Amino acid sequence: MSAALTWNLALDVEKLSRGRYAEMLKALLDTGRYKQGDKSFQLMTEVDLGDAKPVERVDVEFLAPQEIKLKKNKPKLFPEFRVLQADGCGAAFRAPEQVTVTGKTVLGAKNKVSFQVASLPDFLIMKAFALGGRDKPKDAYDICYCLDHGSGGMASLARNWKKRKQDKIVARAKTILQEKFESVVSFGPMQVVEFYNSANPEERSSQARRAYEVVRAFLKML
Repeated sequence: MSAALTWNLALDVEKLSRGRYAEMLKALLDTGRYKQGDKSFQLMTEVDLGDAKPVERVDVEFLAPQEIKLKKNKPKLFPEFRVLQADGCGAAFRAPEQVTVTGKTVLGAKNKVSFQVASLPDFLIMKAFALGGRDKPKDAYDICYCLDHGSGGMASLARNWKKRKQDKIVARAKTILQEKFESVVSFGPMQVVEFYNSANPEERSSQARRAYEVVRAFLKML
């Protein structure tokens, strides 16, 4: 089996009141394709793409804003399962974008589904909070990737954040980036180096320098 793919599912708790959250979880479990993941807030499934390669493991992690008070379901449908309340998660609901995907289900049926995803500026906020709260190299890599390749470019992302500079969540995300990318050898650039995991010292130095310069250029625009 290859490395797991991870989907973060941010829950709008207010819309999932009156048992709707339990109904959603039950609908997933009733498919028979999901089971408890390695983490208490995670379900996992295995998908065979039919390409003669190892099956893909897909983890679905259930998140909710830190500031929301969750109501407990009694009895629990899944005794060991819980939702992870994460700092910055609330940004996902500010201006979500609609995405439509066409493809095949795991049973081979053609289908088209639409769902909401966090806008890129808000995703960047969430990633900044993630970088500030855990040790996962992909967070720093994702931040640099968004700044390098985001639609509209870095300037577009900076304009969005600048318009919202009075928003506490934006101000906190900015502070985190300033702290984590304070220098070339700070936590942020070193996380990018760890993500690439190159054995070449020159490549590692170049990766750290590039990560530092990209984020500092973004911060300078704010």
